[in-house]
Amino acid sequence: MKKNPALLNKTNVIVLLIFFMLLSSSAFAITKEKINWNFSSYAQESTSNIILHNGSLLGYVNDTTGNPIEGALVRVHFHGTYEEDYSDSAGFYHVTNIPICYCMKNTTCSKEGYKTEWVLLSIAENTNYDFVLTSGNNPPTKPEVDGPCTGKPGMEICFLFYSTDFDNDSVMYTIDWGDGNITETDHYPSDIPVEVCHTWIEKGRYIFRCKATDIHGAESGWLEREFWVDNSRASHISIYQLFLEKLPILFRFLELINIY
Repeated sequence: MKKNPALLNKTNVIVLLIFFMLLSSSAFAITKEKINWNFSSYAQESTSNIILHNGSLLGYVNDTTGNPIEGALVRVHFHGTYEEDYSDSAGFYHVTNIPICYCMKNTTCSKEGYKTEWVLLSIAENTNYDFVLTSGNNPPTKPEVDGPCTGKPGMEICFLFYSTDFDNDSVMYTIDWGDGNITETDHYPSDIPVEVCHTWIEKGRYIFRCKATDIHGAESGWLEREFWVDNSRASHISIYQLFLEKLPILFRFLELINIY
């Protein structure tokens, strides 16, 4: 059978058109996929450089006894700047507009009369943290006392009390003599011995105690001291002390008479 050349040419043209259409479609699909991939990568790279400022830090500020502190300044530092907020009457604070990033932020809480607290925090949305501030005033040390351990009824006995205040505040002394009487002194400089005298009327054993208080009201612990007023124990102690004092004289006397 003889083939028609015109029909053959038409068939070849149709086949070639179909081939080029398929080839163009594949190329377009590949190009589109590449464009989409490049755009997606660009979008991801651009998003990674965007820092969202929607982080916040909130919580309460209290003292060591659990009471809220009003007016405490909470400040979050980042990238050379900061955001801050003051605590209200309930001790609540809320610092907003903090950038969210993978870094630790130096956060401080401060108020006059208290020691500043700081902490490193990783802050996201609505991060909670409570601060506990301690008083910036240190209490004086427990007093020390110099003086006798025994005495007679009706005799005035004097003692020296002294305490150290690390803030160099003046201190006063409160002495409970153990017989119902209490003495409060004026304020004196830190580490300066203060003489306080007392008279016990009744015989017996007494435990008197003393504490120091600085000008801000911070108190030390109580010092306790035993004192005996004219009883058998006091007499024995006095005789024993007298014996120790006279012992070298006795040895010297025995040596002189060649008995020792």
